[in-house]
Amino acid sequence: MKTVESIGYGLSRTRSRSAVLPWVLRVAAALLVLCAVVARLHPENSVVLLALTTVGGWVLLLAVPLTAIAVVCRERVVAAVSIVLCLVLLAWLGGAYRTAGPQQAPGGAATLRLLSANLKAGNTAIGSVGLKLRNSGADMVTLQEVTPEHLARLKKSGLAEVYPYSVTDPLPGFHGSAIFSKLPLTAARAFDVNGSPMMTATITLGGRPLRVVDVHAVAPLSGTNLTRWRGQLADLVGMQPAGTSATVLIGDFNATLDHRSLAALTDSGWRDAFAEAGEGFGFTYPNGWTPVVPMLRLDHAMVSEPITVLRADTADNPGSDHRMLAVDIAVPAAS
Repeated sequence: MKTVESIGYGLSRTRSRSAVLPWVLRVAAALLVLCAVVARLHPENSVVLLALTTVGGWVLLLAVPLTAIAVVCRERVVAAVSIVLCLVLLAWLGGAYRTAGPQQAPGGAATLRLLSANLKAGNTAIGSVGLKLRNSGADMVTLQEVTPEHLARLKKSGLAEVYPYSVTDPLPGFHGSAIFSKLPLTAARAFDVNGSPMMTATITLGGRPLRVVDVHAVAPLSGTNLTRWRGQLADLVGMQPAGTSATVLIGDFNATLDHRSLAALTDSGWRDAFAEAGEGFGFTYPNGWTPVVPMLRLDHAMVSEPITVLRADTADNPGSDHRMLAVDIAVPAAS
């Protein structure tokens, strides 16, 4: 039989837990509000704040269960705040979702299909990647994280039979690159972009030069790389073509459009291919190597005038942590 003292002790413990729960809910709501504010301000002066900007939208998913718990516990203020955060989440998802879909090519324009793939250093499925690239129907392929071992396996897969023109810069680690093309390449070379190599090549399409830049910005996971990453994206802003030529920046930017440094490209006149001709979220990362489905779009194609984007989509990339990015473009014939 329970004594009066034991019953009283049990009641006091229940009351103590009941008193703690509202504070836990309030603190959780306050942290989510802070997360939403940081994500809205897009700070890039520290790795932690940049990471919060990167995943801030998804963190707000926690507002959904928080709303339910707050309603059950009759915490009206927390419930109201959580409902507002849910609306912010919906607005963010709505802004990330694209509905444009495939577009029509202008009359008389020449078309080109581009395919970009981050191979991932250490990928053991490069043979499968090579076969996928051979059968992709792409006119030009831009690759990132190309190691000497990757390049040897790609050549063994017979990629050169489909793409007779190429420029390669295989490197150990993360910054090797390559461009394979069905069309002749000129001015093809690796070049330095704020301390890291990227690749560029020019083809003739519709009688005008079309420059393709194979982008691979560093991952901003340290203070040093964060500074370099900002500098690289700033350098890309300034690569707008002159005269009648056109340019495509395509590859792994290690950034989302929630990042101020990447948004600076679209603010300066570059156009996001997926926004113009994509459908859905177009997430490319992470791919395959975790139970988590792709939740971020780190791979992009930015185009200049007078390019028309016809289609933008993603595809599976065997063994890599990034999905492939496929983009169809059209260029009007030079007058």
